[in-house]
Amino acid sequence: MSERINLIERNRRRIITAYLGFCQGHYGGGWADIVLPKNNVVRVYVTQKSLEQCMVSLIEHPGYEEFGRQAGNTHITTLYHGMLTCKHKLTALGTTVMEEMMKAAVSDALENPGKSPLQVVH
Repeated sequence: MSERINLIERNRRRIITAYLGFCQGHYGGGWADIVLPKNNVVRVYVTQKSLEQCMVSLIEHPGYEEFGRQAGNTHITTLYHGMLTCKHKLTALGTTVMEEMMKAAVSDALENPGKSPLQVVH
């Protein structure tokens, strides 16, 4: 069981590193421009720590709530594996999952500004 948890943590770190590289290449820095409903664009500054908190709270915790601990570990491991190429770059699935996670995190940050790990610029 701890082997699978270590794999989740390792892949989470790799996904975060890949997403930070994606942001650097697409936005020119450590931020992302997130398009919300009604075409509102919000700039969000991201760090490894903030992305880790978002992934744990928006991907992993719901997975454990829905599937339980053991099956949740399997689902999360499979998802994270599918989000990375063998060279630790984001796949199309990885990009989509991270974009959707960021939309949810930004929406939550705008509704509850004091409780978000993200720095949102309006």
